[in-house]
Amino acid sequence: MRRGSSENNLDLDLSDGGPGSALGVEVQRSRSCLDNLQQKILKVTEQLKIEQTARDENVAEYLKLVNSADKQQMGRIKQVFEKKNQKSAQNIAQMQKKLEQYHRKIKDSEIHHNLSPHPSAVKHSTIPRESPRELLRDMTGSGRHPTMDKIKTIGPGVSLSPPFFFSKPREFANLIRNKFGSADNIAHLKTTLDTSPPSSTSMVGKPKYLSDDECSSGSASISADSNGNPAGGGASAGRDSQSRLALSLEDVSEIKEAQSQLEEDIEELKAQFKREYGIISQTLQEERYRCERLEDQLNDLTELHQHEMVNLKQELASIEERVAYQAHERARDIQEALESCQTRVSKLELQQQQQQQTVQLESRDARVLLGKSINIMLAIITVILVCVSTAAKFAAPLMRSRHHVVATFLGLCFLTIFWKNWDRLQYAIDRLLVPA
Repeated sequence: MRRGSSENNLDLDLSDGGPGSALGVEVQRSRSCLDNLQQKILKVTEQLKIEQTARDENVAEYLKLVNSADKQQMGRIKQVFEKKNQKSAQNIAQMQKKLEQYHRKIKDSEIHHNLSPHPSAVKHSTIPRESPRELLRDMTGSGRHPTMDKIKTIGPGVSLSPPFFFSKPREFANLIRNKFGSADNIAHLKTTLDTSPPSSTSMVGKPKYLSDDECSSGSASISADSNGNPAGGGASAGRDSQSRLALSLEDVSEIKEAQSQLEEDIEELKAQFKREYGIISQTLQEERYRCERLEDQLNDLTELHQHEMVNLKQELASIEERVAYQAHERARDIQEALESCQTRVSKLELQQQQQQQTVQLESRDARVLLGKSINIMLAIITVILVCVSTAAKFAAPLMRSRHHVVATFLGLCFLTIFWKNWDRLQYAIDRLLVPA
């Protein structure tokens, strides 16, 4: 149809087989694209939180190890921490880039929806009655899609963590039922789409989650189809197969990326475990060698202690024997000294008794002899006193005055000189007296 009659075509019902059914399929496609983007945003956000938590744990562990490590181990720990931190920073940067790309695609799709409003087509479709503009506004305002709560509460078959979302194909039925209400709506949607033109029936088999490029192209196709120009059957089938292929390739690339990342993590963990095992084994060998050295030293010290104890016992025994022998010898010497002292004392007693007897016999003769010797000494003293008194009588006249004293002194000097030169005087007198 032409562009001018698009408003009339939008008022048609899906059961009439007009282009409104194709528009509903395109709206469903845009919703599935938005759901896929929101799922990827949630997945990347969860991975980003996990990576940030792991980085914080690595930082805390590094600080703890640095506080309790030696200088030799500090460099090794720092190298491992820098490697881990660099890798986590790269992962966080990649995730942030992905988030920015996803948000940019959501904004682009919102701009395309704002350029092409289609309230009537959404009103008559089997999709929940909510316009894409309001859907995008709710999603961008709250940061979540309304169907995300339903998807998150599916059960054990759904997971928001890499490498893929669904672990069991059976859960697709639960997902579609939670999205569109019940299985009756699915059957009704299938019948209505089967009665629609070929251009719209080709979109029924389209998968729910599309690739990023498909989402951006899908938003543009919505704005084109809202003008009343439905796409051909061959082109829609080609796009359907391309979208399936792109979705499969994207899942495979995500799986490969997650697998490569896991392999890198495993290799890094293996290398880290090898390093730690080497360090621990080296430490154990050093401790074992140290324990062996300590055991050898302990055995040597024990043997040395035993030898010293034996030597000390022998020395104590020999010292005891020597002390006993010396004590016996000293006791014998003391006994002999006491015996000799007793004999000497007895001899001295005998000598004293003999002396007392002799003194008693000679005491009388000694008294008489002592009296006679005293009388002789008194007589000698009286003679000396008489001589002294006589000399004093002769010297008294010579000491009466100074002249007498000087004359006496000179006379004495002359007499001493004469006495000293007596031999010469005698020789001179002999020469004078004897003629030649």
